[in-house]
Amino acid sequence: MKVLIVDDEAHVREAIRLLIDWERYETAEILEAANGREAVAMIERHAPHIVLTDMIMPAGGGIDLLEWISLQAPDTKTLVISGHGDFDFARQTLRYGGMDYLLKPIDADQLNDSFSRAVQSWQTSEANRRQLLAQAMEVNRFKPVYRDKLCSDLLGAPAARETAERELAGEFGLNEPAGTVRSAVVRLSETSPLWHKYAGRTELLFFTLANVANEMLGRGADGYAFRNLGREREIAVFFWNGAAHATEKLNRINAGLAAVLGEPLHFGIGGCADGLGDGLRASYLQAEEALKQYSVQPAPMAAAHAGAVPGSKDARNALAAPALDHDENNTYIHAFESGSAGGAGVMEEIAAYIREHYREELTLQDLADRFFLSREYISRRFKRELGENVFDYLANIRLERAKRLLLDSDMTVVRIAELVGYQDEKYFSRVFKKTTGHTPNEFRRAF
Repeated sequence: MKVLIVDDEAHVREAIRLLIDWERYETAEILEAANGREAVAMIERHAPHIVLTDMIMPAGGGIDLLEWISLQAPDTKTLVISGHGDFDFARQTLRYGGMDYLLKPIDADQLNDSFSRAVQSWQTSEANRRQLLAQAMEVNRFKPVYRDKLCSDLLGAPAARETAERELAGEFGLNEPAGTVRSAVVRLSETSPLWHKYAGRTELLFFTLANVANEMLGRGADGYAFRNLGREREIAVFFWNGAAHATEKLNRINAGLAAVLGEPLHFGIGGCADGLGDGLRASYLQAEEALKQYSVQPAPMAAAHAGAVPGSKDARNALAAPALDHDENNTYIHAFESGSAGGAGVMEEIAAYIREHYREELTLQDLADRFFLSREYISRRFKRELGENVFDYLANIRLERAKRLLLDSDMTVVRIAELVGYQDEKYFSRVFKKTTGHTPNEFRRAF
């Protein structure tokens, strides 16, 4: 316990030292200050638990000191010992949390009674603070366990999924609708070198895997990695913010795992989906299927497949070097494919990217560069899988957003055109009328 005595008269400070029965308390460190300014410096440096102060002193009086303590060190207990029986001084003492107002000359019994109450009050406050700290530590210790169960329930039985979805949204501050989401999964084999390396320390291994992933995901901002309690030796990853870029994020996570664990891991990743609960679960089931497809292939074929489509940069590199390496390609990321290689999983990812970047001037070449595919392949496959070509899909996304802005805001048509990706308002109006049969202003008036 630390005690600060504040008085401009040294003999008063000495008298207080002599009158208090220190043996009744735990070992005390007694500090002294000659005025309020010195007292503030001492409190900032030593954080005393109890302060006994005079009222009238040069260079900072007692009222100013009490006010400062109430704002900057509210857990500190204060007693006033003053030679002035001024009612206003006593009132100010109570106002700023002082426990007692004692008059000089100091009565030893009164001083010890007041000091004893201050010590008891501090001890009670300290016990409460320690209890709250212990509770907070306990909550923090169990928070990962709670989140693991919450996310696992989202993948489990229907009865648990509805509650899990609602609680997941609250836990991570996700607003509905959640938008595009995606899932990935990694499963550790009992025959893998990493499993043997951590033999007897599997909890540490799972903690490391999830912790590295969650660092990359902003601790819930972009998604969350968790131990799937419904599957042995499995870590699942949910993506919700920027899910269209999940493959890039997963590659960064794997680079972190390689740095920490000494080797990257093989992930299955599902397609993009909409909606928090059903979307994440649907994508997770696809991720499991992708990992299963990889695990049953011979090693060279698995390396060549690796989620890459024929003719892509990933496929060419994998075929040129069948042995798994640590490059930046998707050698370890196995994307879900419905049908032949390069199917809906990749096209869904492109569609999700368009939905997130529809305001930009997107070209087929931009998409080809980003997804390592030829323009011809994207054009042909996108229309087959989604029923319309890339530019019609982009135009429809823009028009739907424009309709919403026309009906839900007072913004000008020029501003709305800019917000949905059209720099030329007249061109936007022509496209809008061709599709809806109304000009933007007519649409706003009619609906």
